[in-house]
Amino acid sequence: MAVDFRDPRILRFIIGIVLLGALIYSYFSFFASSVSAEIAVQEQTLEMKELELRQLQGQTSDDLAVMAQRIEMYNQELEQLDRFLPRHYDQEEVLSMLTDFAGSSGLQIVSLVPMPNQPVAENQVYDWQITLTGRFHRLGVFFDQLTQQPMMSSISNLQVHQLKAAEGKFDNIETTFTFSAFVQP
Repeated sequence: MAVDFRDPRILRFIIGIVLLGALIYSYFSFFASSVSAEIAVQEQTLEMKELELRQLQGQTSDDLAVMAQRIEMYNQELEQLDRFLPRHYDQEEVLSMLTDFAGSSGLQIVSLVPMPNQPVAENQVYDWQITLTGRFHRLGVFFDQLTQQPMMSSISNLQVHQLKAAEGKFDNIETTFTFSAFVQP
């Protein structure tokens, strides 16, 4: 069977195939090429954004590491400062410290009275009223021991009285003062 190219059905079929081929060719040549170019541009943009994201993540990690180091450094500084100006005092520990220092200095405690704590300026202050007897130079040793402590403290209302030998006392002074320790508010 021979194909007759003059038959209008075959001619329409051949023209349809040629038009379909032309349509497919023009689609991929003109329309799809712009889409391909846009896809290539968007892929490049995506790669640049991914690179930028990796750089920012690296910087963020570095920044977080630096911040963690700074926080640790500040925490250590705060711990050191807490030794000098703590947030609270244990009354029993301070009473024990004062008693031990008085004993090791050769002084006798006549009275040791804790006073109510009170706010002064930006700090809370714990006070203890102390009366000691002993030799004058031993009082200096006692005060020196207090200054060696890692706390903010002060001595106020210091009164020193000489004791007379006729009273039968070996000690020659009696002193009364207020010992104050400062804490953070």
